[in-house]
Amino acid sequence: MDVTFENGPAFTVAVARMAPGEQIRCEGGAMLSMTAGTQIETSTQGGILKGLKRSLSGESFFMNTFTAPAGGGEIVLSHSLPGDMSYIDQQGDTWLYHRDGFVASEMGIDLDTKWGGLKGAFGASSFFVVKCTGHGKVIFATYGALRRVDLQPGEQYVVDSGHLVAWHEAMPIQIQKVGGYKSFFFSGEGFVATLTGPGTFFTQTRNERAFVDWLIPYLPKSSN
Repeated sequence: MDVTFENGPAFTVAVARMAPGEQIRCEGGAMLSMTAGTQIETSTQGGILKGLKRSLSGESFFMNTFTAPAGGGEIVLSHSLPGDMSYIDQQGDTWLYHRDGFVASEMGIDLDTKWGGLKGAFGASSFFVVKCTGHGKVIFATYGALRRVDLQPGEQYVVDSGHLVAWHEAMPIQIQKVGGYKSFFFSGEGFVATLTGPGTFFTQTRNERAFVDWLIPYLPKSSN
């Protein structure tokens, strides 16, 4: 499967060109357009339990599998937020993706949801990530621009957890609050992730939660 990107970096779309009968698995709502004759099948991809786990992570309960027609074809994929897109060509390893970042994957990738313990301010808070294992391309999207960071062995890097998009599972990662409780509540920062090399991770320049918090004061108030 050949994957290219157009209209980046603010409103990027992924164009996946498929051989006859080739398949791609997509997040619900990701398809923008496709070659006529492309078949679509909707399923829970792994059963009800995996579907429920994806729902908890913010992903769709159902996944769509698209199959190219006899002459081959293409499918154009988009993301709900303005930003960039890219892919990781996994070679049997495991990557973790931000809950809103996963868009699509080749069929050699096994999808799961991983529960990540968030140790810090209030103890047992948590967050979910999409776990992708196997061989094939995984297409992911960012809110804002995409930045790649490569760490050397033992090198550490701190990222606001809302800006972390994708990272290799083998990289040690520690989630904690920023500074003390005063800094946590009043600095405008929340939880941060400290990643340790060697390895590669990707960040996004915007944070969905921060945008929602900024938008709320401008929303119409109920008169009741």
